[in-house]
Amino acid sequence: MSQVQQQANSQINRQKETAASELSTVVNAVRRFGETLNNEGHGPIARFAAQYGDKAANSLDRAARYLREQDPKQLLNDVQNFGRRQPALLIGGAFLLGFAGARIIKSSMDAVGSSMNTGAQNSMNTGARSSANPGAQQQSFNTNVSGVQQTAQRPVPPPPNPGL
Repeated sequence: MSQVQQQANSQINRQKETAASELSTVVNAVRRFGETLNNEGHGPIARFAAQYGDKAANSLDRAARYLREQDPKQLLNDVQNFGRRQPALLIGGAFLLGFAGARIIKSSMDAVGSSMNTGAQNSMNTGARSSANPGAQQQSFNTNVSGVQQTAQRPVPPPPNPGL
């Protein structure tokens, strides 16, 4: 086996283990949620949700074990076979994974951007707001520079005076 193949196989195994670990984290969270519903929830809806959560956790746990135990070539073969049998489900699943990934990335970018934005706004708001027209109002608008949203101020001219 060449060095490139060994490195690729090593990377795939690391990614596979990372995915399985993340899945196990979700399994634990779902199980804790189900236990909370069983302990604190009253009524048939809480029991049903706890049972459904337990079934989902068991399925996710099986998926995590499958990821850990299978050879990467076998995983690829299984995904290809599934795609041939159920193409709509594979495409839908890929779409949902992509959508979830995009939401996670966006929320983490928003969290970073909001902490940076707060500092930028504070420094901009403390600066002098002078304009050529002393009666002009200030209007805020957003700019997006390098993925970080900043609020800038620009003067708004006063409305025309119809009496002149």
